[in-house]
Amino acid sequence: MAETENHRKSSLANKARTVLSDDRLKQAAAVSKTVAVRAEEASRTVSRKVAQEDAWDELRGDAELLTEIARAHQAMIIDLVDRVAELEARAGGGDGS
Repeated sequence: MAETENHRKSSLANKARTVLSDDRLKQAAAVSKTVAVRAEEASRTVSRKVAQEDAWDELRGDAELLTEIARAHQAMIIDLVDRVAELEARAGGGDGS
């Protein structure tokens, strides 16, 4: 019985070697490898593009925030200029009375 089992294992090993030596299988494996490499490159490209889009979205958000801050500063400066002008007018009017 052990001899039959060894013969069967040997037969299966020989069949596996025969299948692995088949040119069509080798070509299919080469094509699969090429496709896998291309898929990996495409995945990296897509990941980079997504990361860049996210970075641009973040940059746009930062630019909008800076624009709002600049507008707020401009409004405060205009308000300060008006207050200084008002104080100067009061001071000038008080001296002439």
